[in-house]
Amino acid sequence: MFELIDRDGLGRIGKFTVGNHKVTTPTIAIVVNPNRQVVPPELMKKMGVELIITNSYIIHKNQDTRKIYSKDGLHKTLKWDGPIYTDSGTFQMYSRQIKDLPNKKIIQFQKKIKSDIITPVDVFTLPQDDKPVARKKLNETIKRIKEVSQLTKGNFTAPIQGGRHLDLRKLACKKLSKINPLVFPIGGIVPYMEQYRYSKLAEIILTCKLNLPFSTPIHAFGAGHPMVFAFLAYLGCDIFDSAMYSLAAQRGAYLTVNGTIDSSKLVEFPCTCPACSCSTVKEFKSSSMFQKEKFLTLHNLYVTIAEIKTVRQAIRLNRLGELVQIRARAHPKLGEAVLNILKKHGADIIPFEKMSKSSALFYSGAETSYRPEVIDAKIRSKLIGKKFEHPFWGKVPLGLRSSYPFSQSVTPGGTKFPFCKPTIQLKTILDYQFGKGASKNFKNLQLEVSKKTGRIRRVRQCGTLLGTVRPSDGLFIPSFAGAKLLGKYIKTIKVKDKEVAGFIRIGKSLFARFAFPSKNIRPNEEVLITFKNKPLALGTACLSSHEMIQFKRGMAVKVRRRS
Repeated sequence: MFELIDRDGLGRIGKFTVGNHKVTTPTIAIVVNPNRQVVPPELMKKMGVELIITNSYIIHKNQDTRKIYSKDGLHKTLKWDGPIYTDSGTFQMYSRQIKDLPNKKIIQFQKKIKSDIITPVDVFTLPQDDKPVARKKLNETIKRIKEVSQLTKGNFTAPIQGGRHLDLRKLACKKLSKINPLVFPIGGIVPYMEQYRYSKLAEIILTCKLNLPFSTPIHAFGAGHPMVFAFLAYLGCDIFDSAMYSLAAQRGAYLTVNGTIDSSKLVEFPCTCPACSCSTVKEFKSSSMFQKEKFLTLHNLYVTIAEIKTVRQAIRLNRLGELVQIRARAHPKLGEAVLNILKKHGADIIPFEKMSKSSALFYSGAETSYRPEVIDAKIRSKLIGKKFEHPFWGKVPLGLRSSYPFSQSVTPGGTKFPFCKPTIQLKTILDYQFGKGASKNFKNLQLEVSKKTGRIRRVRQCGTLLGTVRPSDGLFIPSFAGAKLLGKYIKTIKVKDKEVAGFIRIGKSLFARFAFPSKNIRPNEEVLITFKNKPLALGTACLSSHEMIQFKRGMAVKVRRRS
């Protein structure tokens, strides 16, 4: 079960329920080697880890570990009371050239050791696989996923294969969406990361994201370097995993959000994590090989967890786009991928992007011009109002001088907007926010304007309050009288349940499972809730129309005014 709490771009804060456990996403499932634990799971818990992943194939292939885990189960053996995700060994088929593994046997073993999230043995598709080979592997993968769905009680994953062929990825998404797994892992992507093919990686992930149910978490299988978390989260990934923190330590690598440093070249630690704060480079270099590995493992883990928290905080602050651009400077190929994906697909993200954000838009490089909120603002303002030339925004309607994102942005050569009459300003806001023509019924208005800021506060008609203009973003918040004048221009959500309607009448919010939305509702858009075609409440949408239909849990509309 997955509930969306907050969002930015396609990135989202979610509450992922696994059995009796709740995990905050985006998150990273820390890989725990069943045979070798430099950092024990108990310490990981104290560091903030909520989900771990281990390999059922590695456990199964060794007779001794197989007996221990079969007898005591994963949780007792690993001393972990949170959720445990198990991999099936698919990656080992790729990395160690292991022959095909028996799907049913591996699934049954995962059940036996009491895995919380079970993974079938999908067939790893290589970047070089041509379409016939990739299609054959995909068909076999789908067959195996159907098998796991019959052998488990819903706690299974449905890996999306298809290689570099986006049409096959779409096909996989379409077929597997009907199976209703707990997680959709995107498989076969590690080689793209190893080869710094971030543009292709992004195309694959975004293709999958836009063709899978938004109500199910997406897992970027094998993505574990902290420098890619922000970008992949922005594209909609909810879960990451990797043994990178440990594998890097074994080869003497020191992870940072800007890349990897050979520890032998360190003169001082560019980090204040607990591991680095309690040691010096001199002490590190004079320590034993095992102590060096342990130190690096701890540091790499701290950096990994800290970046996941940074990503989550950026989403809450509506600053994930800026963080993505900052992290894109870590590697030329990553920067190229961010720019390419925004140029090509920025408009595809608009339906899921907030209409208005709590933070100002900061110019952070050339990519800013292609971000969804910028493209959207330019499209919606193109056909309305008298304009003036702005250094960054281009031709902007004068009436949007106080509205998001034009006024709430910090851009090169930023300039103050020329004066605009309040009546023209209001009509421009209405047409921009609700669609061209929305202002046609707003006549004979009395506007209350702030003497200090010159901004519109309240809008009345013959003494009746039509709405207010919100100071934080300069957008119109209608009353019932204002909504009536907006007519068809304000989008509606129907409620069909009488009991639910009763709750909304007393100010309760509307939840997704009871919402029947009109098309093209955006998150943070002002909407009208109706019951039996009569106005019931006004509020702010928390989900898009697409998401309201798919989600069975979570808030769809935060009610602001009720009838």
